[in-house]
Amino acid sequence: MRIIYVDVDTLRADHTTPYGYHRPTTPNLQKLADKSVVFDRYYCSDSPCLPSRTALTSGQFGISNGVIGHFGPAAQYRLDAGHGPEPDRPLLGQRLIWSGYYTAAISVFAERHRAYFFHGNFRESLRATDRMGDEEAPDVNRAAIDWLRRHADEEDWYLHLTYWEPHTNYTQPAEWTEKMAASGPVQAWPDEETIAAHAEVYGPRSALDLNYSIHGAGKSPVPHNMPDAIRSRADFEHLVNGFDGAISYWDHYFGQLMAALEELGIAEETAVIVSADHGESFGELGSYAEHGMASEPVQRVPLIVHWPGVTDRLPPEARRNDALLYNIDLAPTLCDLLGLDVPAGWQGESFAAAVRGERIDSRAYLVLGHGAHTYQRAVRTRDHLYLRTYHPGCFRAEWEQLFHVTEDPYLTRDLLAQEPELAARMRSHLAEWWNEYAGRPGALPDPMQATLQTGPTYYNDPARYARHLRESGRAHLAEDLEHRLATLNVPVSWHAPDRPRTTELLERWIHLLQTRDQRPADRADS
Repeated sequence: MRIIYVDVDTLRADHTTPYGYHRPTTPNLQKLADKSVVFDRYYCSDSPCLPSRTALTSGQFGISNGVIGHFGPAAQYRLDAGHGPEPDRPLLGQRLIWSGYYTAAISVFAERHRAYFFHGNFRESLRATDRMGDEEAPDVNRAAIDWLRRHADEEDWYLHLTYWEPHTNYTQPAEWTEKMAASGPVQAWPDEETIAAHAEVYGPRSALDLNYSIHGAGKSPVPHNMPDAIRSRADFEHLVNGFDGAISYWDHYFGQLMAALEELGIAEETAVIVSADHGESFGELGSYAEHGMASEPVQRVPLIVHWPGVTDRLPPEARRNDALLYNIDLAPTLCDLLGLDVPAGWQGESFAAAVRGERIDSRAYLVLGHGAHTYQRAVRTRDHLYLRTYHPGCFRAEWEQLFHVTEDPYLTRDLLAQEPELAARMRSHLAEWWNEYAGRPGALPDPMQATLQTGPTYYNDPARYARHLRESGRAHLAEDLEHRLATLNVPVSWHAPDRPRTTELLERWIHLLQTRDQRPADRADS
């Protein structure tokens, strides 16, 4: 069997045609979906990029494989010393290689995130360009189609392609953004009143700090595709047009990739799987154009599986599946479809029966984690989402929230106080899951708890950001951020080179702790 896995960075499911989007963003993806099974409730177990792809290829949750964030001990893949892969928990690509498959990748993900273990999936890894990520779709296609021409006559290969288009910054030519703007209206939410209220939600990629980075506030690097800030509906519409334009641009080149399979005569013999590492927020919880929380728009990802001779013969009603699934389920599913044994150390469950058009049982709930911009875990049932924040980073993230996602898809009404019994049940689900994977003898420490003192501060230093809030006339928000971090008993800065600039903020933090009878002197060198 020939298999192509198409990994589209930041592709939000409900902005694609197969998932009912009202704009024609992905006609070529829809052509594939017409002969595939579309999975409606497919979630990355861990987000964003590095935790998600590690979970996908390791078949394990981040709490077990060690990668829940993007730097330091929170991003260290757990491997025992020794020769060769661990037989009970190999990477997906290693399992395929053992069975005679030739595996290859056209992706610089491993180098972009210093995730060199990712190369262990592949016998061959190719660069489309000399760039460290953000290659454009035509460059990826050039390398991919060349690879396909050289291997079209061979059997049993697995090709992993990474496309970056929908990830900010939206670098596609402006005509693609204009085309989407002309194709139909942008969603009605958030309205002007909501956008105005979001001025009180601070954090990088919030409404007023859409282009803030650790280097300071900035203007849009792509003004034709993305505004400087979100101050009005017009700004929001401009942002969504840019995102949709990026998706449409990618889909155009995806169509060329599919045409190449037809030209080579292998389209009917090649499985094609399209998914994403994570989605994207567009106003939910005050976050814009970012994948910074364990929320519904971030964790839910598309999954479209075309398996020749199987999915193309299914009746239409068998081509949709709404079981709650994780991305760690894909590795055992592929083994199942290929007739291979599933390694004992993988934590996912095969849904191969659903690819064959059969009904499958759904999990009662999923537990989802995020560790790059905040430290959060979430519980997702069929209707509800419970969010628990362990560290807010620089974002105004509440400690606990509860939403009825089916009735409130934009997460606007927090039900935590109104539904105490439901909240307690969701907390118990989270505790049950944690005890299963980190609370038993022999289990490795939870990397989210082990790195809580530093937290998700790689991209944005809280001290610098608090300074920025004050300089931009939002001192009350700076005080709120500092109070949240003081409540956690963590320092507001970890960037040693910036010590002189953070003295005032450190003094504020020390004062806050002293008022709570703490002993900050023990952490004065943090």
